[in-house]
Amino acid sequence: MSLITDVAFVIPTHPPHFHYLYNLLNKLEKHHITIDIFLVFSNDNDYNTFELKEKIKPIIIREPLNYMSMITSKKFYGLKQLINTHYDYFIVCDSEIDIIPENFTKDNIKYKLDNIFKNKKIYAGDLNGRGIRYVNTYCASLYYGEDFNKLKEATKDFTLYSWWSDIPVYRRSDLKYFFEKVNCNNIHDRAFFDHIIYQYFLILTDNFKVIDTTPISNTNWSLESLYTSNEEILNKLSDELQYGFGWITKILYQLNKSYFISKNTFLIYHLDRDSCST
Repeated sequence: MSLITDVAFVIPTHPPHFHYLYNLLNKLEKHHITIDIFLVFSNDNDYNTFELKEKIKPIIIREPLNYMSMITSKKFYGLKQLINTHYDYFIVCDSEIDIIPENFTKDNIKYKLDNIFKNKKIYAGDLNGRGIRYVNTYCASLYYGEDFNKLKEATKDFTLYSWWSDIPVYRRSDLKYFFEKVNCNNIHDRAFFDHIIYQYFLILTDNFKVIDTTPISNTNWSLESLYTSNEEILNKLSDELQYGFGWITKILYQLNKSYFISKNTFLIYHLDRDSCST
C-alpha cells in the first residue's frame, strides 16, 4: 500500500461532476493508494448526495459565498479550514482529474512538489494580444501599491499567463500570511483565478520568477494548451526550463503516454476536454 500523508487534495465539487470523483476514488482503492481528499461541498444536500462518503473528507460551506467567484471562493474556503493541519502541501484542482498509478507514489509526489518551491519558477505563455489578460490584472488587483507594480513588471505588463501550466499546489505554511495579505472579500468575479492569485503571492514573498514558455512551446497561452507529440519541444521544456511535468492534460497524455510515464508525471487533468481549451 502507498500511504501519502504529507499531501492532500482540496477539490470543490457539485453533483454533475461526482462521477469523476467516483472513478478517481475507486482507482486509488484498486491500486492500494491512500491519500486524503477534501471535497468542498456547497451545502448539505450536495454532500448527502455523494455516494462514497467513507472515502473522502468533507468540507461543507457554512457561510455565504460570492456566486460570481464560486469556484475560487470554495477553494479558498477549503484551504482556510486546513491551515492548522499537518500537511505540507495541498493540490487544489477540479474534479476532472485522474492519476497515473505507477507514478502516484509518496516519494515522487513529494519530489515534484518540493521542486516547485525549490526552483521558484512560474511557467507562463505570452498571450500576444489574446483577450485573457484581464484575468492577470484582476488577480493582481488584490495586491496594492508597489506590490501591484512588481507583479506588472514580473508578468511583462500582465501579458504572461500561467493558469494551470503547473500543478496548482499550495504550501500550507504560507496560508496564514497569504489570507492576511489577500482580502477575499474583494474577490467578486469569476476572473479571479485562485492559483494565479497564490502564484503572485509567491512572486512577492518568495522571489518566484515568471518564465516565458512561448519561445519553446509555440503557444500563446499557458501550458494548459500545449498540444504536441514533438518530443524536442517537451525535452526543451524539461531540460532548458526545468519544467517538471507533474501534471498534464488528457490530450497531451494521450499523445505521449510512454514519455510522460518516464517523466514521472502523476496527475492528468481536463478529462472533460477533447480539444485544446483555447
